Amino acid sequence: MADLVYIDFPIPKIKLNICYKRDDILDAIKKESLDRTLPKVMEVYGELLFPKALDNRPYIFCSVVLSADGKMAYTDNQAGPVISRNNYLDPDGALADYWVLNVLRSYADGVIIGARTLQKEPDASSHVYDKELVEQRVGVLGKSKFPWSIIASFDATDIPFDHLAFDNASEEYKVVIATSPDGLECIKREFNKPYIIIGPFSEVGEINIESVRADLENNLDKIPVIITGKGSSPDSAVLLWLLRKLGLERLLIESPSYNWHLMANNSLDEFFINYSMVYAGGSITPGTAMPFSHETHPHAELLTLGTHQSNFIFTRQKIYYGVSKTVDLGKYKY
Repeated sequence: MADLVYIDFPIPKIKLNICYKRDDILDAIKKESLDRTLPKVMEVYGELLFPKALDNRPYIFCSVVLSADGKMAYTDNQAGPVISRNNYLDPDGALADYWVLNVLRSYADGVIIGARTLQKEPDASSHVYDKELVEQRVGVLGKSKFPWSIIASFDATDIPFDHLAFDNASEEYKVVIATSPDGLECIKREFNKPYIIIGPFSEVGEINIESVRADLENNLDKIPVIITGKGSSPDSAVLLWLLRKLGLERLLIESPSYNWHLMANNSLDEFFINYSMVYAGGSITPGTAMPFSHETHPHAELLTLGTHQSNFIFTRQKIYYGVSKTVDLGKYKY
């Protein structure tokens, strides 16, 4: 295992100005939450709590940074962090943006990262880079040091198997692959790390959760490969059910395409969107390949809004599905 990298996040550099809070929804979340706000989060961001998980899947939130014109990457450099890092007017704002991502990792039990992200970012890792947050995650929330790193792919052909993430894999930093039956065939051909196959499962009723737990506990030195669905189409509902039954209560999505897939299936609960006040142009924007109808589309309530200087905007959004012109809007209030 390679040494995991940590970054210093000094509070004076990353502190946000929270200028709006939706108190009624946040108070409702607080009443049912089993969390406590991490001390550093309270000092920089303010209170941050999440509702209890559902029975059939984790509570799911996504994080993304966009340009002022809604792009998630430049066409000539498609690594996602460049949108924030190349905001030359506010370098500390980029640090704050990255810190918020680490905050969400601190609350999460698992992080889903896409294979294409690994392709574009050869050093990408989904561990928590802030040592203070790691200590508070363990001491305050009672969690393991790091969330699971779950690499999602349709057929595994786009996974860079020589990526640093697999070298970092350990009992402490668990790396998991989630793919389809076709993806398993690719893994058998291309992947040279020790792994254990979980599945394949095409529906929840096929899963013996106690047997899965035993397989994982008896193979802690191997990378779990979770196989769901049919052909080259994994089944996200089956995967989410399995993760929930394995004890994952909160899931962070760092794959834009997977995030949009979950939105299309009414499964994303919150969207943390940070805006770097730069303009990127081009066509690299969330949801390009999966547009919603003008009559049927997700809605959002803004829970918090913050700024870093005048160059970054930080939002927390609660997502609602099934809203129409004729529906009683009251049912969508938390």
